[in-house]
Amino acid sequence: MPRKLLLPVIVLLGLSVGVILTLGMSPIGSLLTNFLQIVCCGLAAAMCFGASKRGRGVSRPFWVLVGCGIATWGVANLGWMYYENWLHASVPRFSLVRILFDVQGVFYAIALFLDKEKDSPEFNAEMVLDSVQIAIVFLSLFFGFFYVQVLEGAEGRFHELIVTGIFVGINVTLTLLAAVHLIGAKTKRIRSLYGGLTLFLFIYTLGSGLAESPWANQLVLTGSWYDLGWTVPFLFAAMWAGRWQEEAEVALTKASRIKTLKELALKNVMLALAPLIVLVLVARLGPQWRMIGFSLLTVSIVSYVVRLGITEFQQAQSSAAVMRHRVAMESTLDGMAILDDNGEHVYANSAFARLVGFPSVKEVLGKSWRQVYDQRDIALLEEHVRESVLKTGRWSGQIALHRRDDGALPVEMTITLMPQGGTVCVARDVSERLQAEHARNEAEIKYRTLIEQVAAISYIAELGINGQWLYVSPQIETMLGYAAEEWLSVSKDWIRHIPSEDHPIVIAAEEASSRGEPFQAEYRITRKDGKIIWVSDNAVVVRGSESHPVMEGLIVDITERKALENQLLQARKMEAVGRLAGGVAHDFNNLLTIIKGYVEMAQQRCLDQPELHGDIRRIENAADRAVTLVRQLLAFSRKRHRDESRPAPPAADGRKHRDENSCVERRRCDQGGSGSDRAGHRESGRECARRLGRRRPHPRGNEQHRSGLGLYARSCRRRSRPLRLARRH
Repeated sequence: MPRKLLLPVIVLLGLSVGVILTLGMSPIGSLLTNFLQIVCCGLAAAMCFGASKRGRGVSRPFWVLVGCGIATWGVANLGWMYYENWLHASVPRFSLVRILFDVQGVFYAIALFLDKEKDSPEFNAEMVLDSVQIAIVFLSLFFGFFYVQVLEGAEGRFHELIVTGIFVGINVTLTLLAAVHLIGAKTKRIRSLYGGLTLFLFIYTLGSGLAESPWANQLVLTGSWYDLGWTVPFLFAAMWAGRWQEEAEVALTKASRIKTLKELALKNVMLALAPLIVLVLVARLGPQWRMIGFSLLTVSIVSYVVRLGITEFQQAQSSAAVMRHRVAMESTLDGMAILDDNGEHVYANSAFARLVGFPSVKEVLGKSWRQVYDQRDIALLEEHVRESVLKTGRWSGQIALHRRDDGALPVEMTITLMPQGGTVCVARDVSERLQAEHARNEAEIKYRTLIEQVAAISYIAELGINGQWLYVSPQIETMLGYAAEEWLSVSKDWIRHIPSEDHPIVIAAEEASSRGEPFQAEYRITRKDGKIIWVSDNAVVVRGSESHPVMEGLIVDITERKALENQLLQARKMEAVGRLAGGVAHDFNNLLTIIKGYVEMAQQRCLDQPELHGDIRRIENAADRAVTLVRQLLAFSRKRHRDESRPAPPAADGRKHRDENSCVERRRCDQGGSGSDRAGHRESGRECARRLGRRRPHPRGNEQHRSGLGLYARSCRRRSRPLRLARRH
């Protein structure tokens, strides 16, 4: 902005100088000079209003007032140009144009008396009332000292000198007041405002003094070198407002300090000064002007009374706020104390007195902090706390405060420097909190130890198949080969470690958990080394932080259990095969017994037929090979089920086999045979009985034994011998 503004400022100044040099005080030169002065004034006012938008706090009304003062001069100069260049007449001595020229300084005066301590960005009621008082003083001065005499017919060069002297004197006074505010400014931003205003008023006072000098008043028209006394100050104001920027400052200032009794008295005297000045001027006015004077006096007194009422109301509100704050600080459990600049306690609540070991607050007030704190804590506070407070304005930390009863109390303390001076100390007893934290830490350590020692992965994860895992125990590295941090970094895509065949199982479990049901699933998962293992995943939905539901669960390796289940299933399959083989072998053995019986009888019948006897012999050899196969099946069945008891075949099947065996025996007995054959049969029967007495038959072999017994019984019946069976226990 300053660089862009510099060009029009130089152009305007050059045009003004050029018009004065070429056209001078001619009608056209006078018109152009007045026009250029109005343009310069408008540029300066626009820059001031633009600066008010960039400002904050008191700088906003400050720039508005300065802009209004400059704009007032521009409006007055328009009237001057109307009289001079349009009517070609002199401006009347008592006119609005001259009044605006004379009272424009009221805006600068109001800007000087802004309340910089409140730093308000708006025109409040107090500011308006103060502005009214300052305006009344200005109007009273001009009316009382000049315009009343003019209206009464007083003319002459002396009165011109009086009004010029009053105008210049007011400008000088405003310049001095601005310099006083500059010297007393406490912040850089206030100094930048009033420093620029002081320089502007100084240049304006010099320029206006030259332009209103007796030599300038002898000239009839505008267009002389004296008129640059109006142009230059406004161009300077435009540059000042255009390059001004709000200073960014820390709030730790003296602006909000407590006012002394002298300052309060001076402020009240200044508020009462306006009615007194108006009263003096009213006394000097003639009877015909006393109505106006008393009206101004009434407005001034009313403004003063309302101003005092607002001040009293604000003080009452402040007192009520202070009382509420005091009650709040007394009722708080935190210890609070305020120290002045000398380090003495000016306030302390009962909680602070208890923390430092004093029975009452009265024993703390008025004492230095070195007298209140234990000697063992003073060195710590001076070494660590004081340096930090001086550098940053505050300190916060935890210390073990030694009490007067020789007990150590852990406290959390905050020490802060106040803007108006002094120090605030806030201390909180954290002994119970530390005990609770210690107990919680111990519980967390025990829980973590338990979780990290169990042979399972514990985890906390968000709901959903793509939910983020928030925690996973270190066992994941042992079970899956991934570090906890490595797994958490890609946990949203954890399902990629599961074979696609098991995805429906996991998705179904996730859908159940989204309904609030437990997550239960057994699936395969691929380790980091590529090995696939079986896991059992069980989790419950719990409410996490900020009512955000999460899953907490355990993942257990069940690979060995799955292997044992597979072995058991295979064993059961082999058991079924063994049962089937044993049943088939026993049933086939019964059939072979019948076949071999009939083969034997056929051999007896065809002894005289060699060819047929050879064929029957081959059948017998095949039956013997079948017997060998049956024995192998029986051996396999006994090997698979050596210790198991098997139920006997159904009774109907047994009767069928007994009938067939009886038929074979009957046929053999009816055929008879040689004596040696019958004797052989008897011996076979006895041998069978002897063997049967020595061993306990297998349940599935009862049919074979019954067949042998049937043959022996037939032989005994033909010889009329008794058959004796004995049960052996």
